[in-house]
Amino acid sequence: MIRIVSACAFASLLCLASVGPSVQAQTAPAQIFKERQEIMKQLWPGYYRDMSRATRGEITDLPPLAVKATQASEQLKKLSTLFPAGSGREAVPETRAKPEIWTQRADFNAAIDKLAAETVAFGEAAKAGNADAMKAAWPKVAEACGACHGGPSKSGGKFRFEE
Repeated sequence: MIRIVSACAFASLLCLASVGPSVQAQTAPAQIFKERQEIMKQLWPGYYRDMSRATRGEITDLPPLAVKATQASEQLKKLSTLFPAGSGREAVPETRAKPEIWTQRADFNAAIDKLAAETVAFGEAAKAGNADAMKAAWPKVAEACGACHGGPSKSGGKFRFEE
């Protein structure tokens, strides 16, 4: 019995040691870039397109939009962790992330936090079934997106190079 308990304890320690202090620190910059790129590619078609359509009256089933808003906010929180030092153009030349993400980190984090908060506010309006509040919240979501991106994809922005 003691051997079994000791073996289990030893196996647990080995598992913990293999995970290490930070999985992200051990992840290659190219993989981190791919993860953040996938999140960014999914934000519009997966979440924000339907939110936009709802504000134009094209979607009238509002409760599912509250779920999408929550999911988008969760993705944004994850996204904010996917810009560690050393994952910019020096390591991944194809990234469109500007160096300002790392040199103005507080501003970058604040911009993502604002987008997440505005998205949650939109979701709360959807959950309440309040189309007017959603219409009022949508420009704030769009403005928060533009804080990083600027305008259309060719325009660049504070934290993104032009395409």
